[in-house]
Amino acid sequence: MACAIAFGLTGVVLYATGGELVRGATITASSLVVAGVVVLRMVGTAGIARRVYLLLFSGFALLATANIVWFAVVGIGGAAHSPQPANQLIIGTAYLCLLGAAFIAIVPTVRTDVGGVLDAATLGIAVAAALWIAVLAPALERAGASTGDQIYVFAITVLMSGAAGIVVGVSINGAIPPTARPALTGFVAAIVVAVTTNSLSVMYVDPVTGLAPWWVGIGWPFAYAAAWAAIAHPAGPDTFTVGSPRPVRLTRGRIVALGLALVSTPLIAVLRALTVGSADWFTGAIAHLAVILLVLARVSQLATAHRSAEARLQHLADHDALTDLPNRRSVERHLESLLARVSAGRAEGAVVVFIDLNGFKAINDTYGHTAGDELLAAVGTRLCGTVRAGASDMVGRFGGDEFVAVVEGDPAAAVEPAAMRILDAFDRPFALTDAVVPVAAGVGFATVSPGEDATLDSLLTRADRAMYTDKRQQASGAARD
Repeated sequence: MACAIAFGLTGVVLYATGGELVRGATITASSLVVAGVVVLRMVGTAGIARRVYLLLFSGFALLATANIVWFAVVGIGGAAHSPQPANQLIIGTAYLCLLGAAFIAIVPTVRTDVGGVLDAATLGIAVAAALWIAVLAPALERAGASTGDQIYVFAITVLMSGAAGIVVGVSINGAIPPTARPALTGFVAAIVVAVTTNSLSVMYVDPVTGLAPWWVGIGWPFAYAAAWAAIAHPAGPDTFTVGSPRPVRLTRGRIVALGLALVSTPLIAVLRALTVGSADWFTGAIAHLAVILLVLARVSQLATAHRSAEARLQHLADHDALTDLPNRRSVERHLESLLARVSAGRAEGAVVVFIDLNGFKAINDTYGHTAGDELLAAVGTRLCGTVRAGASDMVGRFGGDEFVAVVEGDPAAAVEPAAMRILDAFDRPFALTDAVVPVAAGVGFATVSPGEDATLDSLLTRADRAMYTDKRQQASGAARD
């Protein structure tokens, strides 16, 4: 960090006190040094980190190339200015590489904080669009900047502002660990200074000579120093890890901010047209369209999140928290529907199986409640394998150590296979974390066929009684029915 600060201060002093040749050499050397820092940082990395550093190196290497071209053509060759289209293409590509690096770095965090990222990007682009309409576009017009120069500055300003907004947003919301904030601060500072300096260099260019005042480029040493500090910071790799983002709620303040983002660009354009008589409607419309699309994406994300939350709540309401099996209410609702189909002749019949573990209290007392919970979850998993996947069969937990299986089909053909599968499920002991526990269970069956008069309560009562009969037979040593 100290080296980066000294590097930046030295660059500023040389740039401010030297001539045109010294200033060109300072900026060129600064870009080459930062590219070298990226190479050193990249050694030994892999995965996301390596891809990010490769893009960072590509970006700074391209910036160094543009600076070398300028230094050779203007600083040494004495030309009025460097070849603008070529240099703008190189610099634009460099910025795209840097944006790509930022995007790849935050992709893991975007998945955990989509709403926050969309809000931050929206506000960043809205601020850039307002700045463009109110300040940059008029200044470029006064300076006689070409259409290409104006499009170049507009694109760089909007894209880099959006990226800065996203980086700030994920940092504030905790989607990136707090330890990475110094590195992120350096990146944001580099982006802001680079965009400002780049805009000034176009805004204050002399339309006759093609040259800009020397002071407009004094921000470049600051930008490169900030980039060095961010890349070399010890916590830089933490940028690639996911933190613990706070839930992003659409608060009143956030809604107001998004509303202002939507109206700011057209409002400023209208005010400027009324007061000055002109406004850059075309590029303003492009920026405003980007803001509208981001707001629509945010609305879509909120709708998706709402549906997901409703689905999660419904799942929690219908399932047992420990085993994730359907709970009593869900089983009874399913059984009522099946009984209605049996009564109407649309199903061949139904078999209800009551299962109650033997000696579960002793297992809890011996191995502890954690082992007991683990056993219940294991029993639920094994019982799920006894019913037909994809059919209307169901296994649920009624409560405590009681489970219920519902099997659709002709009782004469379904009872025996269902009984064999369920009894076989308890033939093998259950391997828990700290013990291997053999478990038996009382099993009771009740059936209903078309034409029989059976209610939900009567069917469950018959299955429950049959289960207790089975338990008594096991306790007495008699053969099971």
